[in-house]
Amino acid sequence: MQSQFEPLVHIDWKTPGSDLLGLLQHYYPDIDVFAGPGFEALLDELSNEMPEVCFDALAPVLASRGFDLWNLDAGADDYWPVIFPSDQREAFARHWQSPRGEPRFTPMLIEPQEPAVTEHKPATTKRGKLKWLQEVHDYPGPTDVHEYNYRSGWAAITEQDEDRWLCFLIDYNQWPPAEQDMLEQRTDEVDGADLRLIDANARRSLWRRQVKRGDYSADDRFKYEIRRGDAIEDFGPAGLEWPAFEEPCVVVDDEIFERQRIYEPKHLTRIWRITADSSEVIFEDSDELTILPVGGRRLLFMQHNGPKCWVWNQEPSHQAIVAKPMPVEAYTLRAATAYLGGDEILLFSEGARQNVEHSGYQETVLLAWRFNFITGAKSKATLDGFGSELRQDTRLLVTQPKQVITLRTFHGQLQVARGHGDWWIWSYRSNTFGTHTLAWFWNQRSNEVVKLTSKDIPRIKPEIRFLPALDRYLAFEADFVAQLPGFAQIREANGCEILVFQ
Repeated sequence: MQSQFEPLVHIDWKTPGSDLLGLLQHYYPDIDVFAGPGFEALLDELSNEMPEVCFDALAPVLASRGFDLWNLDAGADDYWPVIFPSDQREAFARHWQSPRGEPRFTPMLIEPQEPAVTEHKPATTKRGKLKWLQEVHDYPGPTDVHEYNYRSGWAAITEQDEDRWLCFLIDYNQWPPAEQDMLEQRTDEVDGADLRLIDANARRSLWRRQVKRGDYSADDRFKYEIRRGDAIEDFGPAGLEWPAFEEPCVVVDDEIFERQRIYEPKHLTRIWRITADSSEVIFEDSDELTILPVGGRRLLFMQHNGPKCWVWNQEPSHQAIVAKPMPVEAYTLRAATAYLGGDEILLFSEGARQNVEHSGYQETVLLAWRFNFITGAKSKATLDGFGSELRQDTRLLVTQPKQVITLRTFHGQLQVARGHGDWWIWSYRSNTFGTHTLAWFWNQRSNEVVKLTSKDIPRIKPEIRFLPALDRYLAFEADFVAQLPGFAQIREANGCEILVFQ
C-alpha cells in the first residue's frame, strides 16, 4: 500500500495552475479545500499562475485546515507536491530520512506567507457582479476561429472525417451562428483541407484552393474561386496556378492583393494584384511588407524592418508614391496597424523600462502612435498595463532569500479590429503566466479606454470581436462562442480611463 507521504502528483514548471489544481483535486478528494465554491474561487485566481505562485497561495489555505504542503525537490525544474496532516510532520521526516532510491528527493516545506484564513471566498467587487458570457452557443466540436480563417463575421472551419476533411462556413452575423457545408454542392473531389477563406460578405465568398501538393511547401500550387450561394466560379486568369503567398491577403472591391516573399537569388517582397481575369506585380521591395487599405481606393505598403511606406492608388495609373517615413520600426507589430480615416493610421511599437522592484529585470511596454503618412504629424501614448502581469521569484539558488517581484510586461501578440462607432478593439494573446489583458476598447475620438482582463473572464482566453449585424461583441473560444454584455454595461462595470497621446 502506498504511503500518504509518497508524491501522487508530478508536474514541471510550465504547468499552469488550472492543471495543477485539477490534479490535486483528483488525488486529494477528501480535503475540502479542493471542492465547493472556495475551490472555484481558487481556480479563478490561480488558473494561469505558475506552480510556485499556486503553492504560495495554497499553503495558508491548507494550513487553516490543518494540512502541510511540501515539495519533494529532485534538483530539476519540476515539482512533486505532497499534502498530509500537519501533526504527522515527524513521521514524514522519518519516511524521507534515508535514501529511498531514484529519484532522490529533498523535502521542502511550503511555508505559509500570510496568516492562515478560515475561508477562501471570492472577492465581492463590482467586476464580479456582471455576467460576462451571455447566450453561450456551444460548438459540436473544437472550433478554432483565428485571424487567417475569419473575415467580417464569417469563418471557414475544417474538420476531419475519417480519411478526408470537411469544410464549413460559419455565419456569425446571425444568432445563433449558422453553418453551411462547403463540400455538399460540389461535384469535384475537392478536400475540405484544400479550401482557405480569404474574404466574405453577404453576397459572396472568396477562396484560395490548393490544387497541387508538392514534396516541399514551395512546390504547392493554388487557384482562386468565388462562390455565390451554391454557384462556384474560377477567379483570376484562366489556367494560372499560384505559389503559396504570405498570410493574410487583402481584398478590396473584389481585387485580391497578395504578398510573395522571395529569398533567392536575393530577398524580395512582391505585391500581386489579382482580379477576376488579370494579374500583375504592382510593387517590389527588399524588406518584408504589410498591406493596409487606407480609403479612397488607396493602399499603404509598410516596411517591417524600417520606416518607409508608400501610397498606392487602385485607380489608373496604379502608381506607388513615397509617403512620409513612419516614426518607428515594429516588425511583427506592423500587422496590427489600423486606418483611422483621412490620412491617419494607428501604429504600435515596443519600448523598454526597468522593473521598479528589481534593477536586474527589464520590462517591455507597448506604445501606440497616431501618424499622418502625408504630413508626417505624429503623437504617441504609453499603454501602461497592456500585456501580462506575473509574479517572479528572483532567486537563482534555493539557499538565497526569497524575493518575489511583479513584472508588468508586453510579451505576446497584438491584434486590432473595428468595434462599434469610433471604438476599436486591441486584443492581446500570450502564453505567459499571470494576469493578462484580454482586450482594450479604445475610442479614437475621445481617447477613452475600457479595459478587459483575465480577472473579468478567468480560466479562458477568448478572442473578442464585434459583429455589426448583431451590434454586440462576441467572445470566441474553441468550445463555444458567447455574447458579451452590452457595451454600456461593460463600460459601467469596468470604468473608463483617458489615454494621453503627446
